[in-house]
Amino acid sequence: MNRIINILFIFVFCINVNLFSQNPVNQTDSKGLKTGYWIHYSSDEKTKLEEGTYVDDKKDGAWKAYFPDGKIKHEITYNKGKAIGYVKMYYANGTLREEGTWKETCWVGNYRYYYPNGQAAYVWHYNNQGKREGEQKYFYENGNLKFKGVWDNGKVKTNVEVYDSEGLMVQNRIYENGTFAETVKIETPVKDSTKNTEKPHSSFTGTGYNTIYRLDMQIDQKGYFEKGKLIKGESYVYDENGVLIETKIFEKGEIVKVKPANNPVNN
Repeated sequence: MNRIINILFIFVFCINVNLFSQNPVNQTDSKGLKTGYWIHYSSDEKTKLEEGTYVDDKKDGAWKAYFPDGKIKHEITYNKGKAIGYVKMYYANGTLREEGTWKETCWVGNYRYYYPNGQAAYVWHYNNQGKREGEQKYFYENGNLKFKGVWDNGKVKTNVEVYDSEGLMVQNRIYENGTFAETVKIETPVKDSTKNTEKPHSSFTGTGYNTIYRLDMQIDQKGYFEKGKLIKGESYVYDENGVLIETKIFEKGEIVKVKPANNPVNN
């Protein structure tokens, strides 16, 4: 009986040794070139630094690198020693930081960069020369859109829309032939507590005749202003559906008449 057990033990041991010999780690070929699966450790051999496959002493396929605490640092795809393929890079806490396709010296195709909370910060696209192409988006950490525009061969094609952290468009940056030309401000709507309707908070602080528009491009105020205050002119009030409710007539900076919609002003 003991003889049978000993024979079985030797048999299992031989199988394990054979399996191990078929999958060696950190091997070199007859020329001394690294080949097969390798794991690199720190000088004290206590910390795993990176692991992957060599072919003729060159990295090939997916390689992983690690932070000192063992969390993954990055995943890079190689082809005959060159970084060509999908790449993922991580924050020290293990959260994904950025991902995309790397081609030797630059990103190509779709690319994303993330905040530490996992929310996308940039969603870009690169052409085969590593220059941004097509629609590019930036986001706030809360997930709302921050900037949006269209690029052509690394340059802004037309304009860049700018949004505040609540998702409202506040600027339109105009570009001509890839060069910045001007910024067009867009009035930010705020609630009129008395009428429960939206109207813009004006950024106009000058003196002279001016027309202020709402975000929906309906006129909010027009007339003569002094330091941004309507002195002589009209102010328009709309309901929540954008329908005109009344017109307020200003003289010397004060409301002198209120004209209901579709009713003439009494002189």
